[in-house]
Amino acid sequence: MEVLRSLEQRTDGSTLIIALGNFDGVHLGHCKLLKKMVSYAHKKGGIPSVLLFQPHPQQVLNPANAPKLIMSNERKIKRMNDLGVELFYLIPFDLNFASQEPEEFVEEVLINKLNVNGVFVGYNYQFGRCGAGKPEYLKKIGEEKGIYVEVIPPVVIHGVPISSTLIRSALNNGDIVRARELLGYWPVLQGEVIKGDQRGRRIGFPTANLAVSEDLLVPRSGVYAGEAVVDGKPYLAVLNIGRHPTFGLSSRQTIEAHLLNFEGDLYGKQLEISLYKMLREEKKYNNADELIDQINKDIELAGKIYEEMGQKQLQRESSGLIRKIYN
Repeated sequence: MEVLRSLEQRTDGSTLIIALGNFDGVHLGHCKLLKKMVSYAHKKGGIPSVLLFQPHPQQVLNPANAPKLIMSNERKIKRMNDLGVELFYLIPFDLNFASQEPEEFVEEVLINKLNVNGVFVGYNYQFGRCGAGKPEYLKKIGEEKGIYVEVIPPVVIHGVPISSTLIRSALNNGDIVRARELLGYWPVLQGEVIKGDQRGRRIGFPTANLAVSEDLLVPRSGVYAGEAVVDGKPYLAVLNIGRHPTFGLSSRQTIEAHLLNFEGDLYGKQLEISLYKMLREEKKYNNADELIDQINKDIELAGKIYEEMGQKQLQRESSGLIRKIYN
């Protein structure tokens, strides 16, 4: 895997097959596009690659309404690399770049600088100033310039095309199961473990406090069942996302995860927690004893969900019925 941060960095004349898009979440629709691009690149002896922008274009063009991101660029690149992408262009995006006309983007970026031999985009891909460039235009230019262009139709579930917007909506509603259906994997919260107020430890449930980047989407406040992996070992996790109403509302939202049967120091480490289900809303209790009783119930319910999921996974693997809907 290679990550380049300039369009001018690679000049060895390699055949470049590239996918264009934001790919936030790398959901099942993205997977279909990327798998087709990788397959075509291998058939043509080219390098399967992706062009990404940093920051997300909407953070430059419309910062007040820019969407929170489903995943960081680091996780995005790792997931796409697992799908077979070998080369990544992670290019700075600014107003000057955004002002390019579609024709200029194709001529200067795709042809003159990258010298691409093939381009793969989604059905709703837009590029150039004000998003004026559309897939149809890209195909037309490709035919004129001898560049293969393939436009990938959406992956549809329950009659609705999968999109990053749809996934964000599910996460904002706490619908983890729906988000997983669209993503093809369980949603992940990622952040550095920082020191908290030690309140969980004082009531018998020590927690890892996650500091999540402000750019990333945090699901709706509530209590969640999930799984954390530390040093290769999985741990059932019960997370609280919220403001501690029982102890007086906090001025900021916190993300605290209690890892069952874990002993050790996580401070300063990056922790990734896969979310499985929202268990309940965050609620104010009359005292600490009521909260402790509820946490024990949360842990019991989370354990049942975790055990049930493990059994289902074993059944799927043993029967060979894991279905890849993006093939």
